[in-house]
Amino acid sequence: MSKRSKAAKAAGPEAEIPANAPAAPSIDAPPIGPSDPGSANPPLTDPFADAPQSERGILAAILGPKVMGHPLIQRFCAIDAETRTVAAAVILASLIFLPWLGAVGLWDCWEVHYGEVAREMVARHDPIFPYWENAYFFSKPPLTMWLQALGIWLSDGLARGNSHLGVYVEWAMRLPFALLMLLAVGLVTLAMGRVFNRRVGLVSGVALATSPLFFLLARQTVTDTPFVALMTSGIAAFLIAEFSPASRAARQMPDSDPAKERAEGVVTFWWLIAYAFFALATLAKGLLGFLLPGAILLAYLAVTWDWSLLKRARILPGLAIFLVIALPWFLTLSLFDGKDDGSKTFIQRFFLHDHLNRLSKGVHSTTPNTTFTYFVEQLGFAVFPWVALLPGALTLVGRLSPRERSPRVQAAIFTALWALVAFVVFTLSATKFHHYCFPLVPPLACLSALYLDSLWREGRDRLDKHALCLLAGLALFAVIAHDLWKAPAHLINMFVYKYDRPYPLEEVDPRRVFSTLFALGGVGMGLGLGLKSRRAMASALVAVAIAFSVYGSWIHWKNLTFHWSQRDIFWAYYQNRQSNNEPIVAYYMNWRGETFYSSNTIRQVKTREKFNEFLNQKGPVWILVEQNRYDKMSKIVESSQRDIEIVDRSGNKFYLAKATPKSPTL
Repeated sequence: MSKRSKAAKAAGPEAEIPANAPAAPSIDAPPIGPSDPGSANPPLTDPFADAPQSERGILAAILGPKVMGHPLIQRFCAIDAETRTVAAAVILASLIFLPWLGAVGLWDCWEVHYGEVAREMVARHDPIFPYWENAYFFSKPPLTMWLQALGIWLSDGLARGNSHLGVYVEWAMRLPFALLMLLAVGLVTLAMGRVFNRRVGLVSGVALATSPLFFLLARQTVTDTPFVALMTSGIAAFLIAEFSPASRAARQMPDSDPAKERAEGVVTFWWLIAYAFFALATLAKGLLGFLLPGAILLAYLAVTWDWSLLKRARILPGLAIFLVIALPWFLTLSLFDGKDDGSKTFIQRFFLHDHLNRLSKGVHSTTPNTTFTYFVEQLGFAVFPWVALLPGALTLVGRLSPRERSPRVQAAIFTALWALVAFVVFTLSATKFHHYCFPLVPPLACLSALYLDSLWREGRDRLDKHALCLLAGLALFAVIAHDLWKAPAHLINMFVYKYDRPYPLEEVDPRRVFSTLFALGGVGMGLGLGLKSRRAMASALVAVAIAFSVYGSWIHWKNLTFHWSQRDIFWAYYQNRQSNNEPIVAYYMNWRGETFYSSNTIRQVKTREKFNEFLNQKGPVWILVEQNRYDKMSKIVESSQRDIEIVDRSGNKFYLAKATPKSPTL
């Protein structure tokens, strides 16, 4: 071995790439140029200015010259740089979000609740006035149900009437939600790439797609999924309209320049797209769809004092776009005099109860009287393993000056305020669920990308100054990894309703996989820090993020769903009953799944009198019961001269039982 090779080996993994080797084509390397159009040199106070080390991208360094030199990779790298960066993030996200999307049923209780409203929309041919069981449903805006109804309609899910729904219903219902999340990943990658550099854009997209709360909710047909996806897309469009070099250049063009009108037209397009996304987010979640991004913008204006932004915001055409999209449904329902199952009008239920009371008094909250640390803990699980970069990201943000007018600095400040304002809003809310930290995941992914980009640009020679932040990040990674290994329910509790429901640890135990992934990731990052190898640290972090997200989506989520969904129970009911004259009852339960999967034909009983009345009819009857209530229920059945047997016990929460009249004795 030559002296040069020995020296390279001793210096660490990064030094093993010869300095004079031809540069591999990079998917994520930033463009060379000043941070502000028209300036000869980047501002000295701009921590995001390009450095000489930025010519080799993170992905190129991770994969190495051999992989990057493969003909397929070379062909991919021949595509326009921005296009291939966005495509790389969206392809990865597609591989995480889409496989086995419809392989399992809808989860209790939110997916099936909104799903039943959507089924009624299709069955009643009425997409305007939502309906639930036997009354109008005013608690949520319609976009979630519209997307679900579209899936039911396209899959012909009601072709069999009151029999079980079509085989492809779950796939068709979930697909629009996954596509919206893919859109958010693509636009975040595009926006961060244009404002900062392609490396920041790619890492932002990858971090977002592999954050647990993001990839898990990409598979859920609940209101938070389109809300966060659309709001994130709107903020990404805003970042492009306000901070991208092209928009800055358009402002600096003289009025006599014939290209100015076209350049301003492109900026206007992105502004109007942002308004349209916020309007759709309002149709997905309600007032938060525009109030939350409005609060973020107001905080940004107060911090930077850049009130001239309001003159550039295309407020009049943007407001027109917003009202055309969002106003008609809300106005129609506000003038409607129908009432829901609580005898409340739309205004009383939607605006007063589910907005004002939810914020000030608490509505349906399963975690009351919590402090600001509540979401700190949940965010650790929500963005794992990217928490390893958050201490450094917070340090980076802390060095930013609001007086600095570099568009990159201003965009970074806006991103930090995006996370901060969302955190404050949901912390102050009296109603709290674990998944309420969902809107914070996109900005934290972007801040993580900014810090990793900072490490990459500054080079290994300056890695020592980041040692404290990186050690803190590794410690945070280890603590959260230990908590997830010790109690895997943390992962799934981020989007379920009640957190004390039995977890099927015996049937679905992911701890061996978790321990392997977390140990390899932690050791890899620790060795990278010890060897001062950015390549090793980034490789370990990205590898554990992708492996964890693939396992969590393809295997763990799919295996767990059987224990939170009633689809397979109802498939067993339809398969085993002898005729349509064998009714089914829900015994002292209302998890919504029984309503959806029975097409609202199930009977619900919560009194002994009603249950006896049900048992007194002729022929076999079927009973859906929670496992902890089965013993008491079976004694009542046997006292009514019926035999009872458990037909389906595949899940850990419910039994499907059949009660048949006892044969007469001689």
